[in-house]
Amino acid sequence: MDAGEIGAQQSQTHAEAKRLRDNAWELASKAYKEAKAQADIVYQAARELAVDKESKKRADEAHEEALKEARRLRDAITSVAQAVFSEFWRK
Repeated sequence: MDAGEIGAQQSQTHAEAKRLRDNAWELASKAYKEAKAQADIVYQAARELAVDKESKKRADEAHEEALKEARRLRDAITSVAQAVFSEFWRK
């Protein structure tokens, strides 16, 4: 392999790594949006069924916790993708 072939192969490998990272970010965004949508649906139903302030407060707290978990999921996916992409550059 000459220098031109090695450079072309590295460019192709970089493009593939970038594509996989970008795909992971897109999937993480979709996962977050879906989890948030589901949490919002359950929250609305719980608020409608709540009969007192305490029940509504618990529904609010549960909704906030569900949103935090959705963000954690999204962040975990993007962190792994970024770590793999960064490791590619170290090699």
